[in-house]
Amino acid sequence: YNKKESKRRLDYYCSRAAHVANEPIGALETPRKVHVYIAAPMGELGTRKARMHFEEYILPVFVAGALDYELTLVNDTETVDDVEKVVRGGVHSQIAEEIKERRRKQLEATDETGVLKMWRETIDERAKENEQRDARNKRGENPGEAAVPELGKWKPEPYPGIMDVVAIGRVTWVEAINGISEGALGSLNRTVPPLVKIKAEEQEAMGQPDKERRIDTTPVVQGEGSEAVQVTDTAGTIVESSESAPRPVTAPEPTPVVVNYDEYASQATLAGLPAVAYISHMNLTGWGSVPLKIWNFFHDQQNVDRYSSQALQVVFESTRRRTTKPELETMGSAEEALEAWEGQHMDVVVEDNVAGSLMIYDTQVDNAPFKSDE
Repeated sequence: YNKKESKRRLDYYCSRAAHVANEPIGALETPRKVHVYIAAPMGELGTRKARMHFEEYILPVFVAGALDYELTLVNDTETVDDVEKVVRGGVHSQIAEEIKERRRKQLEATDETGVLKMWRETIDERAKENEQRDARNKRGENPGEAAVPELGKWKPEPYPGIMDVVAIGRVTWVEAINGISEGALGSLNRTVPPLVKIKAEEQEAMGQPDKERRIDTTPVVQGEGSEAVQVTDTAGTIVESSESAPRPVTAPEPTPVVVNYDEYASQATLAGLPAVAYISHMNLTGWGSVPLKIWNFFHDQQNVDRYSSQALQVVFESTRRRTTKPELETMGSAEEALEAWEGQHMDVVVEDNVAGSLMIYDTQVDNAPFKSDE
């Protein structure tokens, strides 16, 4: 009954989303596309459960509504005292850098001197050169490997517009809002990346250890019988010695070159901010959650109602609206009461002018919820 009822409700939300997919668009209009971010939930070391949550309840609605998306999984960990821990802040930094990069390109387009465009070309050329040097270093470490491009470096064509942000879970939501605030008001200065050193050339410049002549005083017996004479060979042998090798002189690191975008920037307007959607993820972990997990197993239709209806509001672009700073701070705070959070709290840090300019999707309200006939 649970599987049948869950499928029935999911089909209901997908059928509502299909109306959006059937709407015609102009020949010059760009289809909508959203950027879905998933960070490791509290109590987890990876994004596997969050991705399964996305694929089960949210993705079918997006597909039915013909909503294109780009999925980013942020799963950074570190080992401290032999204990693996999650490193937070990946979603924050990625979103902040995307907004900053958009602001930089706007400044370059209005810069009549062309200085910023020149620096852009310089940085791009340096990045390409470093990619080639990294590939050369990798071939030097593994000569048998063919020089083929890495699949991980493939990137899709850039979206011509601004992709709205979909945050799965409270952790992702907080980092997304904080990243938008930093990207809108943070410094735009860039540092020209240093040139990657080629290991083979570096080793050649350092040179090989010098050789020294060591006297081998091992006695050698020459002759036979009574005429045998013990002779010490003082010709010596050439042996390797790293102690006598001169220490290579290391060149000083070059001074970083900073491109000052901030002197061209103006804080008068906050253009180019994406709208944000929050979709909850009530991640149940620990022994205390076992009874609720069992109950959910036999009543999964309630999860379909909760999560798929939120995904449907993202498909409906008309659900976007203005928000307030208190609403941004409390959105998804119910997740912090779960056992996985262990009493932790994440603060939303957003400036008032950013909060006043931000648009969100009203995902927590569905005007036509599913109604069972039974």
